[in-house]
Amino acid sequence: MRHVKVTLVAETDSIQPGQTLVAGLRLQMDAGWHTYWRNPGDAGLPSKAKWELPEGFVAGELQWPRPIRFNTGPLVSYGYEHEVLLPVEIQVPATLSSNEVRLTARVSWLECEEVCLPGKADLALTLPVRTNPAPGPAAPLFEKTRAQMPRKDPAWGASATSGEGSIALAVKPPRGTTLEEAYFFPVTRRVIDYSKPQALHPFDGGYRLELPRHPRGKTVEKLEGVLVGRTAKGTATLQVDVTLGAWSGGVGRLKDGDRPGSR
Repeated sequence: MRHVKVTLVAETDSIQPGQTLVAGLRLQMDAGWHTYWRNPGDAGLPSKAKWELPEGFVAGELQWPRPIRFNTGPLVSYGYEHEVLLPVEIQVPATLSSNEVRLTARVSWLECEEVCLPGKADLALTLPVRTNPAPGPAAPLFEKTRAQMPRKDPAWGASATSGEGSIALAVKPPRGTTLEEAYFFPVTRRVIDYSKPQALHPFDGGYRLELPRHPRGKTVEKLEGVLVGRTAKGTATLQVDVTLGAWSGGVGRLKDGDRPGSR
């Protein structure tokens, strides 16, 4: 018995030649079950899609909304519960020879509760070709997911310092914004210790988030991942991509982030 329903959906009701189609994998999970983020943490596997598209169509990489944490004994994993949409942008050729297009994908995932079960499915979606697409039935889900994606926000600054036992991620929020809680989800596996807490410390003009190193940690030159911060105005979801070095009070830029208060 499967505990995750996976379907292929599109944001619009049709395909426009020469334009980008926004499609996605919709994963609907039974209560208590979860699937995984691109970095699953201590255990798990990310969902994957292998596309089979008509000639001239090109699919991009799966896009990942902010995850949540799952604690299973001493292990900490990153993923999703209830429902998640993993968007993908598909480039459509300028000329199409038919009035409809069939998109197919072979999808695999890992669904877990107390036990884990591998899942796979061959999915298909057929859409008509039109010059003026309208929002499709899944359009509200795409809009909701877009609000959970890491986005650029030059108003936030960041830098990271590498220490022997930890990495310090220094963050400068926009003026007047107080960071109440924060958690960093690393893209690269085995850089930080997922099971240890991340302590948030204020300092002059910003905050420092202590990231304990993984006991078998990789040596990296850059810190990449997603910082999820709770402010009085809402949740900020910020894509971090900074070179490890010394914090000097200047800022690198956080690549992408929901502005606090956008919820």
